[in-house]
Amino acid sequence: MNTIQDLAGECTKALVAAFPIEDVWLLEANAAKECGLKSPANLILIVRDDSQAHVVERAALEMIRKQPDWNGIDVFGFSLSAITRTPRPLLLKMALSSGRNIYSG
Repeated sequence: MNTIQDLAGECTKALVAAFPIEDVWLLEANAAKECGLKSPANLILIVRDDSQAHVVERAALEMIRKQPDWNGIDVFGFSLSAITRTPRPLLLKMALSSGRNIYSG
């Protein structure tokens, strides 16, 4: 049986091939209880500023829902500039502090 990290890695490879993703952070729900995440594994997608993060997020979610093995994975998209924004969105802040970077483009 695949672990969450294995499944997240497989999912990330597919997402990176399909979308303009700069970085992917894996944030497990138990590492960010204050965010109220529903899925055990959450991929935080950092996309180029010239991409619309919400459009990439929606399309990425549609793509992973077609793969039954990835049902325990959720995705959230942010633009690259959100990393330096003050205040930083809570979910992104938690990903950067409690998550694990699993892809850097």
